[in-house]
Amino acid sequence: MAVESQPSIGQSLLWFLDRYRGEEGALNCPTLCRIRGPLEVARLRAGLAEVVARHEALRTTFTGGGRRLRARVAESASPRLHTVDLSGEPDPESAVGDAVSTELGTRIDPTDSGVRLTLWRLAPDHHVLCFNMHHMVTDAWSCRVILQDLCAALDRPADEPVPEAATPYSAFAAEQREALASGTGKRLTSFWSAQLRDLTLPPLPMSRATPGAARHTDLVQHTLGAGTVKALEALARSERSTLFVALLTAYYQALQQVSGSNDLTVATLFANRAPQYRNTVGFLANMVLLRARLRPGADFAAHLRATHATVMDAFVHQAMPLQMLPLRLNDKSRRPDDVVFQMMPDPVYTTRAGGLDIEVLVPDEVATRFELELVAVPSEDTVRILLFFNPDRFSSEFVRELLSTYVEICTASAGSAVELKEGSA
Repeated sequence: MAVESQPSIGQSLLWFLDRYRGEEGALNCPTLCRIRGPLEVARLRAGLAEVVARHEALRTTFTGGGRRLRARVAESASPRLHTVDLSGEPDPESAVGDAVSTELGTRIDPTDSGVRLTLWRLAPDHHVLCFNMHHMVTDAWSCRVILQDLCAALDRPADEPVPEAATPYSAFAAEQREALASGTGKRLTSFWSAQLRDLTLPPLPMSRATPGAARHTDLVQHTLGAGTVKALEALARSERSTLFVALLTAYYQALQQVSGSNDLTVATLFANRAPQYRNTVGFLANMVLLRARLRPGADFAAHLRATHATVMDAFVHQAMPLQMLPLRLNDKSRRPDDVVFQMMPDPVYTTRAGGLDIEVLVPDEVATRFELELVAVPSEDTVRILLFFNPDRFSSEFVRELLSTYVEICTASAGSAVELKEGSA
């Protein structure tokens, strides 16, 4: 038995993207982990079933389309765990790497199930689990919740009661629709109308996409060293800001250098969670446009302060969905989310549950639905910078130049911050 309800506004947008830009798993949002120890597959299945039972989004499929799109929540579901034994392969580690790449590049059909579960066995005490989901039923924050709940299920004694289910996603979807139809929606529209008036996107060397052409993603990357990250964090703290803002500021400056424009708009995803939804799984995140006007000749600290103000204003007004923003772009070949910046939540990379050592894996193979996306991934005291791009729109030479410029700005700004601190000591 299933209950039908209206999808959230974000789900409706993702449904549209899935129809036209869902190839190569671009809308997949996985939780991937390595498990070491004496794993009992039956116990894992029970833990996965408990997680799916706890979160209605993981039991949701979709039917219809357009204005008739409906979310169908099954009262119960028995998640299918596909198990693959790679222990007999000559190189199980290489084999699982190829298998993960294939899994993450394979589209999930949200009309059938928003969840696809795979467990690869590399050795009796070594497994890799992929909790792969369509973005319509999850987001980055939700992936953390899922892992926490799975670990709790594996740790829980058999006679201990299961905690109450989290606030259902359908409650968020209903609350969102009501809020945007009220005075809250009018206030948000007023703010964003002023913020995005006469919006122009950075003039980047983008080729026009060929209608109907297959879309794929390439990647270049670099790791910011511990010294650079520490200095950027210290600089951000001195301005009462965060590393997110410092890394975004460097992105603005890099885009300024390659485009020649001081009026720059970058899209990002905010968690968009009120306290009652902190433990809810679903697509609550919202794409937000961050428009900054960099003052020519200003130093990095001044640009950081301006970026901080932009981010805080957007944070307060983040509840307005992207597709409802008052936007008029002159260039019909461009989208407001062509250029994206994201910083992944700092995950717990290793934990222990149910007598098992569990390590979170951050795959590079996840595709992007955006044309140019810079992703900052914290890892202990360093930060990996992943710059995804659509090679049908950008040349690899341009993207490598952009990444090089970005790294140079981060390094130089960190060095200046250290010199300033030493000089004032």
